[in-house]
Amino acid sequence: MKATNNNKYILIIIILFSNIVSCDFLDIVPDNIATIDYAFRNRTEAEKYLYTCYSGRPNIGSIDGDPAMNGCDESWQRYIIAEGGWPTFLNSRIARGEQNADNPLYEWFGIRWKDIRRCNIFLENIDKVHDMTEYEKARWIGEVKFLKAYYHYVLFKLYGPIPIMDVNIPVSASVEKVQVYREPVDKVVQYIADLMLEASEDLPDASEIIEGTEAGRVDKLVALTMRAEVLLFAASPLFNGNTDYASLIDNRGVQLFPQEYDENKWKVAADACKEAIDACHEQGKALYDEVASETMNQHEIFQLQTTYRQAICDRWNKELIWGNTKNDHRYLAQYTTPRIVRLNADMLNHCMSEIAPTLKIVDRYYSSNGVPIEEDKDWQNSGWYQDRYKIREQASTGDEKYYVKEGEKTVYLHYNREPRFYASVGFDKGIYFGSGYYNFPSNVKYCDFLNKGHSGYQGGSGYSISGYAIKKLHHFKNVQQYSLTSDPEYFPFPILRLADLYLMYAEALNEVEGPNEEVFSYLDQVRARAGLEGVKQSWQKYSSNPGKPDTKDGLRKIIQQERTIELAFEGKRFWDIRRWKQISVLNEPVQGWNIMGETTEDFYNITTLSKDKPDFTVKDYLWPIKESDLLVNKNLVQNYGW
Repeated sequence: MKATNNNKYILIIIILFSNIVSCDFLDIVPDNIATIDYAFRNRTEAEKYLYTCYSGRPNIGSIDGDPAMNGCDESWQRYIIAEGGWPTFLNSRIARGEQNADNPLYEWFGIRWKDIRRCNIFLENIDKVHDMTEYEKARWIGEVKFLKAYYHYVLFKLYGPIPIMDVNIPVSASVEKVQVYREPVDKVVQYIADLMLEASEDLPDASEIIEGTEAGRVDKLVALTMRAEVLLFAASPLFNGNTDYASLIDNRGVQLFPQEYDENKWKVAADACKEAIDACHEQGKALYDEVASETMNQHEIFQLQTTYRQAICDRWNKELIWGNTKNDHRYLAQYTTPRIVRLNADMLNHCMSEIAPTLKIVDRYYSSNGVPIEEDKDWQNSGWYQDRYKIREQASTGDEKYYVKEGEKTVYLHYNREPRFYASVGFDKGIYFGSGYYNFPSNVKYCDFLNKGHSGYQGGSGYSISGYAIKKLHHFKNVQQYSLTSDPEYFPFPILRLADLYLMYAEALNEVEGPNEEVFSYLDQVRARAGLEGVKQSWQKYSSNPGKPDTKDGLRKIIQQERTIELAFEGKRFWDIRRWKQISVLNEPVQGWNIMGETTEDFYNITTLSKDKPDFTVKDYLWPIKESDLLVNKNLVQNYGW
């Protein structure tokens, strides 16, 4: 009878480990492998198995497969189910507070263990392969060790304390062995960070990765930078002295969340960030600063905007640390690009701008002086901030023509903003440089989001629900012509890039040492690439709160806003507001413009986009474990509030 029960639990585990893999060159699955011995009989078969270890990578940057891409308050999608149409993207349901424990959205708790199991099988058997060099074997082992740690980290970000599967559970294991426990946060973090560091020792430099055949594979910089991110998460309020989760105790009496704040965790994170930065610099990584040939004869405003966009979209550029080769770039372009041309009165092209920036994120971008618009003395003295949602009666003139279509009107909010705003967001009457139109002013296009305007609502077609579009996430060379389809430029979506690492280091160092020159140095490098002065200079000259950067709390707020701006629409804010314990911001109204307005006066009326007010609470920092998994394993404890 006991054997029968064992088989029952093993079968359940196998079912829980099942997964659907995506297709790129790292997702090659061995055909008809009957035994493990066959899979490792020679180098060729072992390499196929290596790629199966990569196949479980989460599809970071996927417009539907990544919960962070449209799962918070920086973008919004029309809720098609409410309109009687097809289902909306899962991540937009996350943003609306529809997560649940019965059938969790993006339920990865039972799935990722298959990926970890594959990694363990590889590590247990790779020594059987004899027709490969020791260097290559060591490299492959390093890759799989990293992947195993990374898959643990993916689960950790979602669920917090998780079981650690350093070795596979034998098929003959007893029921007791199968029913694993979740381990405390600090133990999980230490395991992941240590394994990533161990893996880095055998990984190649970034320059050794062959773009044509090895793009997306792990190198030393990936391991060190991801380790730094892991430690930053562990130092953040969600995992560092989180008393809200004091009751998360398993049936052994083990408390899973540390209850005491430990400042040293920030130091450990800062040290890891600096180690990664130094390694990146040694291997030639730098902030992207190239000027595209298409902009050489254009105004420096367009050069600056395009350079910032290309930090994301120029494939395998010097700022990219790790890119997702599974990036569904066609859908990303389709759902973020606004229409800037029309086929004819009855037909539209496939540019839908359906994943649309919210008014909240537009507000967050700095003024042209590099400070928050609510603090900018020029904005305050002129009344622009108070009137930011009002239509400016004076039409665009002079140098404003590089930002707003000359002779057209828009709201004050769209004038005198920092370069990253104009590089990242398409807005009504805003100039849209690129997409096949490079000669300003003769043929450069602009957005028209009014009802029946070429960028706006067009009946049943895809459209922006907010009256904005994401300019940042598609290549400026994507040609938008008077045809139905387009062929967008491919780029690997940035999982890790150097600007992110700089901001991580600034954040961690500020928590340890407070404002100092090194913190400002890394912040200012990111700002300089965006065409802004340094933090201290900008606040002293332009802010109504000039002393803000001089305190740890004030600089923390600046760093957090800098991350929100620099990394907007890259899926970072989703995780940041969770690790910072700021989930309540998702309860604020999601707003945009009245896209049904056919005149400027009707369009520029603030409209609430969310049909139902969400109710995010402390429980929503983490995913629920599926109820059926808890029935299978009595040793698992459900996350708080679920």
